[in-house]
Amino acid sequence: MKRKGIAILICLSMIMSILLTACGGGSTTTQSSTAASGGSAAPSQAGGSTEVFEFKMASIATPQETGTLALDYLAEILEERSGGRIKATHYGNKALAQSDTELGELVRQNSVQLVPIPTHTLSAMANVPQYKVFEFPYLFTDWEEIYKVLDSDMAKEWAKALESEAGVTVYGGIVKGWLSIGTKKGPVNDPAVLKGQKIRTMATDMQMALISAFGGSPTVVAYGEVYTAAQQGTIDGMMTATGLFESDKFAEVIDHLAVVRATAHFHIPTVNKAWVDSLPDDLRVIFDECIEDFLQYQRANEKANDERVMTALKDDFGVEVLQYSEAELAPFKAAVKAMWEENYNLPGEGVMDSVFEMLGKDYNTLLS
Repeated sequence: MKRKGIAILICLSMIMSILLTACGGGSTTTQSSTAASGGSAAPSQAGGSTEVFEFKMASIATPQETGTLALDYLAEILEERSGGRIKATHYGNKALAQSDTELGELVRQNSVQLVPIPTHTLSAMANVPQYKVFEFPYLFTDWEEIYKVLDSDMAKEWAKALESEAGVTVYGGIVKGWLSIGTKKGPVNDPAVLKGQKIRTMATDMQMALISAFGGSPTVVAYGEVYTAAQQGTIDGMMTATGLFESDKFAEVIDHLAVVRATAHFHIPTVNKAWVDSLPDDLRVIFDECIEDFLQYQRANEKANDERVMTALKDDFGVEVLQYSEAELAPFKAAVKAMWEENYNLPGEGVMDSVFEMLGKDYNTLLS
């Protein structure tokens, strides 16, 4: 009987030991669960204890996109320059989210620490009406003008609302290409060709207003369903970044591409503020430098890719690509004048005036 009691005590002791280990009694488990929530872990290393910060990035970019290559590059330089103290991982190809809205929620909750999302998603996360300036047609002549505003102190002031209201910090931006209109019916020599055509847009008032101004019928379709919708004739075409017609295979379901250059599609790298504020000073310097290098790396790659895609769409997919001279754009610009008049103060009183001053442009001659 005594031996039986001793056996029971030994068994109970073993069970308690297992439970304590599973509940985090060991340092490895504690570090893993802390990092999984976007926090930090403190493994013992030669020369002392050094915090390791897990940095998870999520995107809906396909493996072929330049955005995927850029985020992978960012992961590589963060780990290298931090000596492994920042452990970076990119989850692309919709692994963690199916839409920009879902990406926004992930970074707000610190489930991931960086996502690239468009301005309309940021505007939904906090009251930043100023970002509407980037959706006004024909305001920007080239990508350099867009970057001039994105990188300005004025844009940094706009972004402060995101820090206080949404708990995120933004870094510059990356132009993904002009928003071009791909259709089966064309060529789109002037806006009249689009009359009655169902053109897929993002669910933003300004994009829908643009297609309406051109005479088309704006149709909101979830991004993951655009290819099938075009294939089945549910929509007649779509408006998206030129490069996506290749990487997401939309070129297979259109015959004509109109590079109308009204507005551009771009992403803003958005980082969880609590996470970045938790970095010690030396890592914060390294992080900011890596982000700047990442921005320049992707901006250059996107520009080169945009030029390459124009040729690829024609040669590899047989799409008729129509690019316009300033004279040929005149009817498109005339079509959006009423849209400008109706929405001029949408970004806020005086905001558009400040942007015009920065760009050295005159509203009265912009669309003439």
